[in-house]
Amino acid sequence: VDGKIFTVAGEGYKPEGEIRLNDSKIDPLSHQDLLLCGKIAALGTNNGVLFDEETKTWKDTGDPTESALSVFAQKVGFHKDVLEKESPKLSEIPFDYKNKYHAASHKVDGDIFTTVIGAPEEILRLASNVWHEGKSHPLTAEKKKELEASLVGMYGEGLRVLACALKDKTGEELKPKDIEELTLVGFFGLKDALRPEVHEAVKKAMSAGIKVVMITGDHKITAEAIAREAGIYHDGDTILTGDDIDSLPSEEFVDMLDMVSVFARVTPEHKLKIVQAYRKKGLVVAMTGDGVNDAPSLVAADLGVSMGRIGTEVAREASDIILLDDNFTSIVVAVEEGRSIYKTVKKVILYLFSTSFGEVFTITGALLLGLPLPLLAAQIVWLNFVTDGFLDVSLAMEPKEEGLLKGTFEHPKKYLIDGLGIWRMFLMAITMMIGTLFLFSRYYQADMVKALTVSLTVLAAFQWFNAWNCKHENKSIFQLNPFSNKFLLGSTIIVIFLQLIAIYTPLMQKILHTTSLNMTEWIMIILVASSIVWVEETRKFIYRRTHRNL
Repeated sequence: VDGKIFTVAGEGYKPEGEIRLNDSKIDPLSHQDLLLCGKIAALGTNNGVLFDEETKTWKDTGDPTESALSVFAQKVGFHKDVLEKESPKLSEIPFDYKNKYHAASHKVDGDIFTTVIGAPEEILRLASNVWHEGKSHPLTAEKKKELEASLVGMYGEGLRVLACALKDKTGEELKPKDIEELTLVGFFGLKDALRPEVHEAVKKAMSAGIKVVMITGDHKITAEAIAREAGIYHDGDTILTGDDIDSLPSEEFVDMLDMVSVFARVTPEHKLKIVQAYRKKGLVVAMTGDGVNDAPSLVAADLGVSMGRIGTEVAREASDIILLDDNFTSIVVAVEEGRSIYKTVKKVILYLFSTSFGEVFTITGALLLGLPLPLLAAQIVWLNFVTDGFLDVSLAMEPKEEGLLKGTFEHPKKYLIDGLGIWRMFLMAITMMIGTLFLFSRYYQADMVKALTVSLTVLAAFQWFNAWNCKHENKSIFQLNPFSNKFLLGSTIIVIFLQLIAIYTPLMQKILHTTSLNMTEWIMIILVASSIVWVEETRKFIYRRTHRNL
């Protein structure tokens, strides 16, 4: 203001903090131009801050930018509520993305006091005067260039800049046509400090194959500075403004998206167009937003994410997910959790389908070969409800795999079962069928009950081994920590114990038509059942050799 740069210190929304000029602490009451800015900030905003008795912290009551201006006003001695009791509001022109300013008129000492706060470029365009030495002076071309240079310097520091101005001789009812020939008073530079963890979170997101793009209403230079600090913008990236988007043909705009990391000075209409363009490229789009005007783009995105603290009710209703802590890091954590859940569901489906197909193939194979049924109805129920029941639930408790945020993640198809999954199911089921029928054919002519017991037990053992096969899609079972999933380890022990009960206790022998097995038979069963591990290990080895990045 008036060529002087005041630095306002403080912590969060707490309305306390010293003000410095030329690195020296000053008393705001001794600087009338600073007080004028404080008065404009108090009267020209609709939101403020409140002290939360429960958490003992100061919180904003709406838009963070307006709340920051309100805090500044309080630091220089102006409280909006007190001011508006003395100087009631007469009318206002709300901020919108077309006008790019907010104007309000108040009754002050019998006169009309009109304040305007908005985008610096727009206020400069509408200004014909500038505040200097306590009064309004004509804004010369030279002075305008000087102000524009100061503005660029503030943008370069990554500040969100707003201009404040006054308007003389307006009626009680403000109209857009009244907002011209303004007196520019000064610039507010707001530092929206990045959280310390943001840079690392952006880095993780990018390493996970996620393209992070900043979409902001800030000036291009400010946007670049903030995006560079966050690790979103890198040398060689392209920055597009709202005007650039309007001037580009749709196809050319879509083609440019791969090079763009920052969109600046955009409106809600531009945000919607950006989301639609990314989706047109076949990408899955997650969009964050907090305001009423963000609702269309939140709805248009594949995943709309609204802010829980500063987000409006409209934004929350339009979104799919509400981010309770307003922290980008939480999005990255959620991506990792989502990938883990997706992987886990695929593991459980693979296990259930492969074992079920193994039973179906075994019975079908026996019929085709002219053999008796190798399984009875009660035995099938035992396998599905007891053996499968324990192992599939414990497999669902599998901990997160390492490297979920490294490299690209397979695009979820329409169906959870992909080509590789079908191939694995088929391979596992065929192995179960061959092994079971091989052992069954060795016993059924001599002792049918023994043959049924062997086929039941070898199929159960196949399932024990197969559950461990399903722990990882491509990593060898011998590279995995056997104690990483204690539920699976415990369930395996339980189902083995239950299988022993099924073949050695008289009651279960009667129900399941089983008989005791000797050590030789057990060794043969374990050797045959373990073949499913070696078949899957061979597939994994071949896959790793042909996919070196794994």
